[in-house]
Amino acid sequence: MKKLSMISMSSLLAVSFIAGCGSTNDKPVASATPTTDDKSVKESAKPAEVVTLKYVLPGNEPKEWAAVKDAVDKKLQADGVNVKIVKEYIDWGAWEQKLNLKLSTGEDFDMFHVMNDWISLANYIGRGAVKDVGPEVAKYGPELKKAIPDSVWSGVQKDGKTYGIPSYWYEPAVDGSFTANRILLNQAGVKEVPKTQEEMLAAMEKVMATDKGASKPYLPIRGGLRDASDVLHRAYDSYPFAVKDKIALIDKDGKVKSWAETEEFKKDSAFFRTAYQKKLTNPDILVVKQEQIDKQINSGIYPFLFGTPNNVNEMKKSYPNMKDEDFTLQRLNPDKPHYRMFNAKNVNAVAANSKHPEAAVKFLNWLYTSQENYDLFMYGIEGKTHKKVGDRGIEYLKDADGKTNLYVQDDWMIGNLKFIRIDPNMLSANKALFVSDPNAQTFFAADFFFDPTAVKSEMSNIQAVYTSDIMPIYDGVLDYDQKSKAAIDKLKAAGIDKVIAEYQKQLDAYKASKK
Repeated sequence: MKKLSMISMSSLLAVSFIAGCGSTNDKPVASATPTTDDKSVKESAKPAEVVTLKYVLPGNEPKEWAAVKDAVDKKLQADGVNVKIVKEYIDWGAWEQKLNLKLSTGEDFDMFHVMNDWISLANYIGRGAVKDVGPEVAKYGPELKKAIPDSVWSGVQKDGKTYGIPSYWYEPAVDGSFTANRILLNQAGVKEVPKTQEEMLAAMEKVMATDKGASKPYLPIRGGLRDASDVLHRAYDSYPFAVKDKIALIDKDGKVKSWAETEEFKKDSAFFRTAYQKKLTNPDILVVKQEQIDKQINSGIYPFLFGTPNNVNEMKKSYPNMKDEDFTLQRLNPDKPHYRMFNAKNVNAVAANSKHPEAAVKFLNWLYTSQENYDLFMYGIEGKTHKKVGDRGIEYLKDADGKTNLYVQDDWMIGNLKFIRIDPNMLSANKALFVSDPNAQTFFAADFFFDPTAVKSEMSNIQAVYTSDIMPIYDGVLDYDQKSKAAIDKLKAAGIDKVIAEYQKQLDAYKASKK
């Protein structure tokens, strides 16, 4: 999971006018008391107030952020953008809880990151937690409109309102892929990359049985319910279908179903149950920290990874002689078409309590104005936190431990394909993220998002049941046949049928609007 220059013409004209008056040959008229005109000239000459933009995002603060922040603030002001930025990082393990607390208590901050495959933008909209920034984008966002395609904007727009700035950082059709570690597979005698779930489980079992490393090559799952399913779903005859908000399945015919009550959910949970019972997934899958998963992924200690690989330099420490072809991007049922299930997977939204929504738009517009601005905020200070390699390459400079980047702002949170730099040593499996797939199809509901306003309390109760009762079943910790009825009964009591009916109503309206 990985990447404005708006100067007011009226201010310029005012400054030019003042300068012109100072250079005239006419002698100034002395006055002990400034006239009304004198006062307005002086007021117009005052520099615009610099607004602090507080950006809340998941992760840990990089060591050199303070130095980068200082350079970014100076560049913003030099470019005439009256914004300075403060980033508040929240540890991954506490992200959802702490962000929800900030939003529910009306804490004073401005922008926060939204992962649509974790907690959807629609969820925040329904809670009244985000602002419509359409007017601000129209006024302050010309570069945003150039850098982000209309198809991506559609993923944050509803009823003429714009509920965030989408991050156009990757090709969404990659989401159905998994990375195969040919080194571990070959060592275990697995010569062919699996094309079915059964073959994948059998291959993992062979790898686990023959592995002699200090770290167990578990199947690493980024966020449980959150991003495992795209890969598995290609195995089903009902594909393509989309799972939204972790609670609703939208099938290819436009019918909405309760996700936990579908055959597809049952099949997914059977896969993970087998993996859990055979110790192919982490025994602490429900509580393992994101940092532990990231460490395993970065090291390449896995037979398969749902998604693309991460840090090639860390992987080389595990496999000093590794080659590009040792880690390949694959799909189950590879003959099936590739689909884009999300038009805007990552979004930066403006909190409802923000006093300066225009500051977020001005900042992001500035970010996408030039490669220089993008490089500074995303990669830091050249020579101190990174080195440029060729036209669009980059080398990250490390801390004393030789592992940790001194600074990087992840492209997947706020990046844009127009400016992204990539490590020239990056694996081909990872580079696929940044290459458009000309044959990919867009799922019909890719830019549909649900407005939960009418079922706000039910949604909250359902999410709680998913966390306490559904996720342990899906992740294979609890047996589906033994535990699903009680869990589904809780969902019913929480109002799942009402929510699904509202989902269907909104989807039908969405489909009608497209005709």
